[in-house]
Amino acid sequence: MSREYLYMEIEMNTESPFVSGEIKQVHQERGAAKPVRKTADGKVAAPIYGALRAYLEKTLRAKGDTVCDSGKKTCGHCVLCNLFGSLGKGGRAVIDDLISDKPASEIVKPVIHLRLNREDNTVADSLRQEEVQEAVVFKGRIIIDNPGDRDLTLIQTGIEAINEFGLGGWRTRGRGKVNMKITKVEKRNWATFEEKGKEIADKLLTP
Repeated sequence: MSREYLYMEIEMNTESPFVSGEIKQVHQERGAAKPVRKTADGKVAAPIYGALRAYLEKTLRAKGDTVCDSGKKTCGHCVLCNLFGSLGKGGRAVIDDLISDKPASEIVKPVIHLRLNREDNTVADSLRQEEVQEAVVFKGRIIIDNPGDRDLTLIQTGIEAINEFGLGGWRTRGRGKVNMKITKVEKRNWATFEEKGKEIADKLLTP
């Protein structure tokens, strides 16, 4: 019996400065408090896995569904654990980071935020971070193995929440407003991998 998977292409446009964030160790190595995430070829990577799952947890919980609590140990058996995975168990969804169409050198600007001492109106501290500018296009894929009837709806639901509440850091300060959408959806079959493999193998054997 052949097995299907769902292939989706995702596109996102930034509508306000976007803070993608990076791990602490990289902060220290780069000498910046909050640098953007970068790929090996110098483009910006925007993770969406965490936001999709977190927003879906809130949405489904609001409907009365039993789902995992964000930030706590995953249960391993709810609809979201089945789709996204849980501790020690992979899910059915493969969610790429979205990658910018232009290199970071063209779309990222360093910004310094000042924290004032309200008692004497002096600068108490400062934070330097890198922000992706507006009107930048990001693209990526989501692949769902053995898709169920609800999977596409769940992904679109998470995207709607991201478009409403934003993505990345400093969202409460006007950052992270994006317009994300699914641009392509296809049902594909695992059997096609062997067909493609045979086609390529035959070419390799041809003198």
